[in-house]
Amino acid sequence: MTGPPSENAEDRLVKAREQLKLLRTATHSGSPEKGPTAASGGQSGRGAGTADEERVKATAAKGRLAGLELDPRAMRSSPEELGAHIATAANAALDDLRAQAKPADTEPTVDQAALVQSLRDVQEQGMRQMALINQSIGEALAKARASIR
Repeated sequence: MTGPPSENAEDRLVKAREQLKLLRTATHSGSPEKGPTAASGGQSGRGAGTADEERVKATAAKGRLAGLELDPRAMRSSPEELGAHIATAANAALDDLRAQAKPADTEPTVDQAALVQSLRDVQEQGMRQMALINQSIGEALAKARASIR
């Protein structure tokens, strides 16, 4: 009996299973779109930003503004200036948080389309091998029946 080596199919199936396991792990642990956390790659899980000579301090965590500290001297600014300083500090904190999360974003991701195609290929190869095995068994049975007659 000749046909594609079963080792090739087994290797491909093992690789497909590993990719599927990675995909499941990524799905259960949360995706990067949900925001960086200390567990998903952020160094400290918090970003910090300042404005107005550090009179306005902001912290960010999990992709959101987590805290805001205003020095009493910052309150002397006009509401428009204070609002601008708060926005600047908040954006700096969020930028800092994103910068910390970049190493996590560079981790390899599972290409779902490639995984599905790989699984289909393994399945098709398995079906071809089963057909060859079935054909060989049929031929062997035919020979056995012919020798009995």
